Formats: sequence, structure tokens, C-alpha cells
Amino acid sequence: MDNVNIKNIIEKLKNNINETNHNKSSHWKVHAKKIDEFLDITKNYGFGSFEKKSFKKIFYFFLKRLVFGNKVFKTLLYKNCKIIFDKLHREMDSDVMRHIFTFNKIKEYIEPKSICIIGDGKLNGILCAHLMFPEAKIFSINISEVLIHDLIILNQMNLKIKNQVILVENLNTKYENSSLILVPANLKRFLLNKNIDLFINIASFQEMTTNEIDNYFDIIKNNKGMLYCCNREYKKLIGGEETNFNKYPFSNCTKIFWEDCSWYKKYYSLRYPFIKNFPVNIKHCLVDYSD
Repeated sequence: MDNVNIKNIIEKLKNNINETNHNKSSHWKVHAKKIDEFLDITKNYGFGSFEKKSFKKIFYFFLKRLVFGNKVFKTLLYKNCKIIFDKLHREMDSDVMRHIFTFNKIKEYIEPKSICIIGDGKLNGILCAHLMFPEAKIFSINISEVLIHDLIILNQMNLKIKNQVILVENLNTKYENSSLILVPANLKRFLLNKNIDLFINIASFQEMTTNEIDNYFDIIKNNKGMLYCCNREYKKLIGGEETNFNKYPFSNCTKIFWEDCSWYKKYYSLRYPFIKNFPVNIKHCLVDYSD
């Protein structure tokens, strides 16, 4: 995808912001106030970081191994991600590390031909999905501001998938010849009846209204695919909305695994005591709606 096409899609997404405003919880009404800031990929808006490599990398090298162990650094997905991050002079932060754990685990259970990422951040989900399952068609649904952010990051990467991107502009958008389909949240019904094998939601349902969560579960069940879900067990948003992992509408599914997430137990910091316990419990599961 050339810069002209990137700019065209970004302009269309800017014009669509008022439409996705209807889908925002109080969390996003606060964090997505200034659209111009979303053009700066180095800023943190509550959905991941984009930290440039610096002298700190030597400290991160040891701290990451204390938190995550050594095994994950030997995986093919880690090595492939690192090649791309090194070219961007970008630090392999905790968010991408946890995505690497996630996709390595998912691959133990499924080889999806199509994947839908609900609420990505800093392109980590799209990148890991593409590297782990290079032949899979990827749908990414999000509010317009975050899709803009993801496009800017993608444009800096030398990946074939960036030349096969399409923006869904209405429910009849043709997508068959595209590998990456960007879906604004107001057009989520586009995802109905697409036979999507796998849906992935990482730390995103916890930032939605209950109504939005219900809508996404309707879409997942309609596709009769699998869902990987990783979110806080409980979260109260700025505006008072509450989400509870165990109260998501998981009904009529087969549970493949359902447990506390082991790679969300600790995190590292450059401030003493350097390794800290997560202050909240994070649960994850893989469920199947194919029956």
C-alpha cells in the first residue's frame, strides 16, 4: 500500500469518527478526545506503548527474562517479531511479549484460515496473527482513531500484508481479495456470516459497555468459530460502567481452557523494586462455538 492510499484510508476513518463515537464507553470518550494526537504512534493512549530503543535496553533485557522466563525468547514468533521491531528501532515491550505468549498458545489448538481481532493496540495483534498464521485472512475491528494509529504503524513495516488492506465502508464492501480487512466499530454487523474461525480479544472487552460486549458475542456465535478472550476479571470504568469476565455471555460454548493468565502475573519497571505483582487478576480462555 503506498502513502497515497494510506492517506486516503486515514481521511475516510477521520470522517467516520463521529459514527464510532456511539460505540465508545467512558474509557474511550476520555482517551480518544484528540484525533490529531493519534497520528503520533509513540504516544500511549491506554492501548499499548511504542518505545524507541535506547540505553535502557540492557536493563529491559534482564528484567524481561526475570518476568517472562527464557523459553519464550527461543520461539520462532519472538524471533520474527524482533526482526521487525529492530528495523523500527522499537523496544520489544511487555504488550508484544504477552501477544507472543498468546499466539504460541493458540497455535496449540487451531490453525485458523480467518481471524478477527477485536480491539487491537499498537498493531501487536495483527502483526503476531500475520506472522504466526501468514495465510490467514485477518479482520481487525476497532474505533476509527485506533485503526488510524494501526495504519501508520503498519506503513512503516516491510510486510506483504500492508499491500492487501481494505477499509470496510458499508455492509456490502467486497473483501475477498484482501488479506487485512479494517472494520470500524459502527460497522460491526459486516462481520456476520463470514465463517471466521477465530476471534481474539485481549484487554478490550474490559473497556467496553455491556451492550457492546453483547453485540460482539452475537457476532462470534453467528460465525460458529472459536474465541480467545483475555481480560481483567473485574474492571470499573471512569464513567462507572462495570465489566466482569465471568459474566460475559459465554453461554452455549465448549470450554477448551479457562484459567488465570500466567503471563499477566508480574510486570517490570525501571523503578525499585523493578519486578512487581499485577494489582488485578487477569483471566483468559479459549471457547468453541462450532457445535
